[in-house]
Amino acid sequence: MKARLHIRRHAGFTLIEAMVTVAVIAILAAIAVPAFQNIIDKRRLKEAAEQLYSDMQYARGEALKQNTPVTVAFGGVGGTSWCYGIDDTPATACDCANSPGNCTINGVEKVVTSTGFRGISITSTTFGGNDTGFDSVRGMSIENGTASLSSSTGSKVDVIVGRVGRVRLCSPSGTGNIPDYPAC
Repeated sequence: MKARLHIRRHAGFTLIEAMVTVAVIAILAAIAVPAFQNIIDKRRLKEAAEQLYSDMQYARGEALKQNTPVTVAFGGVGGTSWCYGIDDTPATACDCANSPGNCTINGVEKVVTSTGFRGISITSTTFGGNDTGFDSVRGMSIENGTASLSSSTGSKVDVIVGRVGRVRLCSPSGTGNIPDYPAC
């Protein structure tokens, strides 16, 4: 009878193999994190711009529906701590920075703040006195202009309100352009 040799193979990794694997993973993570941060930043910018766009459309629709002028007032323009409020009470001035209670539509407070959009700034508005709105007859803008939003990585989106009340989104051409929107 022949004797059988049992060869035992050891399963697992050597210390050097494990260190090389960890080093490769660390290098890949270091490369991926900045790109991933840029994607998150652009997503926040798009969400903020689309929220403002949607709220402008809402304000215009409410002006026509209620047959009363509706105002959109901005606060904190030029920084990362900004807000805007929508108001259908012409007798009171909407001041989103000193809410609650003075920016209401249909009796419900409507204020949006920068807290949900970390790293996003409303860098400027070209509305007179940082306010715009819509009239009650045709939904035309009371003060046409642009609200410019930007991210901490330099991406930019403009929310433009035309004289006839049309609201649109665009991204300025150049390095801060977001290709999902038409160029301004």
